[in-house]
Amino acid sequence: MDKVLFFSILLVFVGAFIGSVMQHRRLDRVLKDLRGFHVTAKLDSGKRVWGRVHLFANAIEFIFSRPYTNRRGNLLTSFIIFSEQMNDIEVIYRFHDELTPKNQKRRLKEIERTKHPGIFRRMNRSLRNFMVSFREAIDESIGLLLSRVQKKASTSLLKGQEDYLKKIRHGAIGIVSTAAYDPVMEHYINHRVVVEAGKVDGQRIEYAGVLKEYSTGWISILDCYLGSENNLPLSDASRLMMQRKMDFHIVVTQREVNEEMRVDMTLRITNRDSQNIAIWHVEGPDDFSHEVDEMLAPGETLTIELKSLPPAALTNIDMNALPVELSLIAPERQANADDEEAHEAQRYPALPRLTLVFDTIRGVDIYIPRGKGLLRHGGEFVD
Repeated sequence: MDKVLFFSILLVFVGAFIGSVMQHRRLDRVLKDLRGFHVTAKLDSGKRVWGRVHLFANAIEFIFSRPYTNRRGNLLTSFIIFSEQMNDIEVIYRFHDELTPKNQKRRLKEIERTKHPGIFRRMNRSLRNFMVSFREAIDESIGLLLSRVQKKASTSLLKGQEDYLKKIRHGAIGIVSTAAYDPVMEHYINHRVVVEAGKVDGQRIEYAGVLKEYSTGWISILDCYLGSENNLPLSDASRLMMQRKMDFHIVVTQREVNEEMRVDMTLRITNRDSQNIAIWHVEGPDDFSHEVDEMLAPGETLTIELKSLPPAALTNIDMNALPVELSLIAPERQANADDEEAHEAQRYPALPRLTLVFDTIRGVDIYIPRGKGLLRHGGEFVD
């Protein structure tokens, strides 16, 4: 075997090895921005999943802030979506008012890197775009190289290895084949755009914000503002404390009525935002609904008395631990504000399975599958 053939084989196998390693370690370049952030994922079924993102090459895991027990009695600590089911995700929201000060800094730092990329970041992006643009040429070149190897190698060396050589060929260009280069999207990186995302009740859904990044599977749009109805689960104390728009003081008690124990809940809400919050109602299982219909101005406090909660809302409640009283305030507004890790690690007791329905404008970063969203308009003039 001549030296050219030997080095050709060595080059192919080294390329295949590197491609295979990076294939298993590669993360989607859009979704990797979400690692460690608490987000809300809306699925096509209408279900919402909330948790801290743990990203894998073949899956995304939403880690809950507290364990849940489902109706079958199984303890659940996370929700996992594999790559084959990624299309079941309609959109992922990263609400600004749910970010800790630490994660707010992380987000702003990443945005700054996008706005003002360093020389190595620019070179890496240019090289990646170049390789994607010439993907077919690279594929053909590797194909010709493998054909030459097959012709010159001895029969005993490569007999019956055609399928394996094909795997080497695909592995060697694995990184390039899953990357993305779109001239229009590249033109609008870090500029305002409008993305269409289907229709709801005949009304077109549009997200207007700054195009952060795109890949073969996802688009990210930053600094969107949504003024739609919001549903905040009251069962998760960690989440209530984490959001920054409202402070909560919750008291859960039980009382005896005609030899039957009833559970009541007092909910006190203080508006910590700079704009009004419209509190519509509190809803729960078994058609439970408590109308509120109050406009809460900045700095105002509203007290809601919820009597005789339905049993279905109390499935996770430890009755022996009642009464429970919690003040759920964002960590930076507490006395020990500097100990952020202690706040994140703290576990709170389960609360009744109720949902607060309210309206306000919320800043949010949008992560949407390419199959569900389409860049339709530029939002500013770009030279």
